[in-house]
Amino acid sequence: MSKTEKLLEKLTNSKNTFSYKDLVVLLNQLGYEKSEMAGSRVRFFNDKTRHMILLHRPHPENEIKGGALKAVKQALKQEGFL
Repeated sequence: MSKTEKLLEKLTNSKNTFSYKDLVVLLNQLGYEKSEMAGSRVRFFNDKTRHMILLHRPHPENEIKGGALKAVKQALKQEGFL
């Protein structure tokens, strides 16, 4: 099982939180490029699929949760990654 597959499985099985660091690694492996925007906004753009994910970098903790986690999962499902 590859690192990407392990992270996808971890994301799929996560109920409440997911490490932001792991999310950045996973999205990078799926072809997304990270761009820092104003404040804590971060944009992940996949040039191949022309798909974009926008979210706020979590602070002070380093985990995404709640609506942000649900939105990322839904976006990756729509693109066929999950």
